[in-house]
Amino acid sequence: MSKVDSPDEHTDRIERIRSIVREDFERIQDTSNPYVVLNLTGEATMEEVRDRYDRYERFYRAENFQRLGNMDLTRKALDVRRAIGRAMVQIQSRPDTDAKPVAPDLPDIDPEAEAMGDIYLRDGLTYLRLGDFNAAREYFQRACDYDPSRGIILANLAYTRFKLDPTNKPLKEEAGRGLQRAAKMEPDNPEIFALLARFGINTRNQEMSHRALEQLEALKPNHPLLPSLKKRAKY
Repeated sequence: MSKVDSPDEHTDRIERIRSIVREDFERIQDTSNPYVVLNLTGEATMEEVRDRYDRYERFYRAENFQRLGNMDLTRKALDVRRAIGRAMVQIQSRPDTDAKPVAPDLPDIDPEAEAMGDIYLRDGLTYLRLGDFNAAREYFQRACDYDPSRGIILANLAYTRFKLDPTNKPLKEEAGRGLQRAAKMEPDNPEIFALLARFGINTRNQEMSHRALEQLEALKPNHPLLPSLKKRAKY
């Protein structure tokens, strides 16, 4: 016969869960370092990273919190879950990790979050075509929060952030890293390489733009932007 918690034990258990979530939620608000998000040091091995991610992923499953009936706690738990998913993608996309996969292992995304990510992605693309970079960035960020596993979302978010402040050197470098990560996440997506080529042209990085155009042409030789991008890049 399974043991049923007494009212006091149930209250204590909820308080312990709340304390864990509060600590993790506060930590992810204070950092953009993926190792810190996972409560690890930068010297952690990929085995340690995966083990820590698996533990967090099991703990922060939505069903574990929905049955508690505390909406604020559930919201914070889902925010932590999205943060650890993004952290895992960032770490496994870095060139200096010991795994070095062609396409990094990506966190599992539940269908509802994946659908929401796609909706926000399409909205962001609409605003990007209209030239409203602030609105586009907001929607791409929401898409990435829901689904950190898609390279095309990360690529659009990185490129839009750059377009909002193209003279900001640290932001430009971060955008370049984001676009490179996106290309590793989806190496067969021509739209990512079109964005990489545009970024290389805008930052006068000829090597980057030419590599991206070479890949774009190999993936989709009839891409509508290819002729104009080649001309701008003097390819």
